[in-house]
Amino acid sequence: MKKRKVLGVALLVLLLSGLVAASIGSKNYVNNAKFYDVAISIEDSEKQGLTTEKQVRKEVNTFLKEQGDSIALSLNAFLLETSIEALPYVKEAQVYWNMDSSLVVEVVNKSAVAMAYTSEHNFLITSENEVLKQPKGKWLDLPVITGTADSAMLAEAGTMLQKMSSIVSENSIAQLAVDSGTVELVPRAYQHVAKAHRDERLEGELKKLAAYYAAHTEEELKEIKRIDLRYKNQVVTTSR
Repeated sequence: MKKRKVLGVALLVLLLSGLVAASIGSKNYVNNAKFYDVAISIEDSEKQGLTTEKQVRKEVNTFLKEQGDSIALSLNAFLLETSIEALPYVKEAQVYWNMDSSLVVEVVNKSAVAMAYTSEHNFLITSENEVLKQPKGKWLDLPVITGTADSAMLAEAGTMLQKMSSIVSENSIAQLAVDSGTVELVPRAYQHVAKAHRDERLEGELKKLAAYYAAHTEEELKEIKRIDLRYKNQVVTTSR
């Protein structure tokens, strides 16, 4: 009986020793673990490619060069995330260490809803209504905004455009020209120009335009050159 008790105590001590050793080994592994690869993924719902893997990798490499070593726990993931999110078309970023010795970088892209031309630069307007410089050589099939003088007007025009698209239907605006008191829109489906007030009357005039489209056939609409929505309770048109 006594021998069995001694054996039980010995087994318990051996088990506890194994657990302690495993804990120390695991802690040492985590504290000294290094990553040897950087895995980058980009979520780009509109497939616009405004942020590329090459850009993100360059940002990561620059950040890592400033670190003393590649020990995983010494990496300030928050600072790296902040650095990546500073890229113009990155909406959000997440950085974490994977147990397969990879540094994982997950990026969500911003989406552009319009292009804007000014005398000095070309811009893209995002779905969050940010006005950002157009990436060099990046041309997208988006509505074009013209006539705006500064970024505030561009942001306002972007809001107008989204409102127009929701009322007139199916993101069907090809071009929007803005001046001090009026807006002119060109629909994608037809080669005519529709003119409306830029102020609080705009929404009502857009609804009038949508009703006009609904009441006419495609053949009839293709024969129209200009539509003026600024008259109360009527739509004035000019044919080709």
